[in-house]
Amino acid sequence: MERREMSAVSARVFLLVLTAVSGCVDAMSFMRLGQVFTAAMTGNTVLGGIAVAAGDFRHAVHYLVALVGFACGAAASGLVAASERKRSGWSRTVTHALWLELAALVAFWIAADALGPVGVVRHTGALLFALAFGMGAQGSMARRVGINGITTTVITSTTTGLMETLVWKLMGLAPSRRNPSEPFDPTKPWLVWMWVLAVVIYGVGAGVASLVIAHAGYNEMAIPVALVVITIAWGLYQTRPKTEPAPARRPAVDR
Repeated sequence: MERREMSAVSARVFLLVLTAVSGCVDAMSFMRLGQVFTAAMTGNTVLGGIAVAAGDFRHAVHYLVALVGFACGAAASGLVAASERKRSGWSRTVTHALWLELAALVAFWIAADALGPVGVVRHTGALLFALAFGMGAQGSMARRVGINGITTTVITSTTTGLMETLVWKLMGLAPSRRNPSEPFDPTKPWLVWMWVLAVVIYGVGAGVASLVIAHAGYNEMAIPVALVVITIAWGLYQTRPKTEPAPARRPAVDR
């Protein structure tokens, strides 16, 4: 049975929603789990290298665990989406990949709340793996949607594309494109605004999470979990099967 795809506008909105999820989760893991990121793997690579050089192997292992968890989440999401690897857009399969992220976030929430502060310190590695797994699944899912520069888990490439395009616009130059048939034109206003909003929303998500952490313990996980649940629900609705019109009845012929 043929299914719908999520509309282009909805896909853009919910990629930004997932960017807020990344900001929340990164803030939470950095503040609660030994200053380790679970979405921004570039930062973990740098901090891990610094930890190794300083002989702080305990923290170096935590950074490595986050990297491995992220990679495993991306691999799992890629496995779910293997049947549609050559297709871009927000399909039903893309939505299914988000169940992996939701499971990881809920598992972390339950475990952290049950372990308490002392238990969290003792099991930091496992908790980091769970959160990073969820972010890796999300990042892989965003690649399948295929909006240029919107990865939902990092904003480095987003900022690079934004500034490059702004400079070209100020100079009155056309964008550099390898192939005229490429589906995404970086000078389209909606895409430029998406880049701007992605940077802002990532920071807002982190800021909101940091404020909630001071008052709500691990219940701040309610924010990213709720956002992912809403995204999945809307994705399932938008990618529901197409209704096929009933075959027209042929009029009876009197004999």
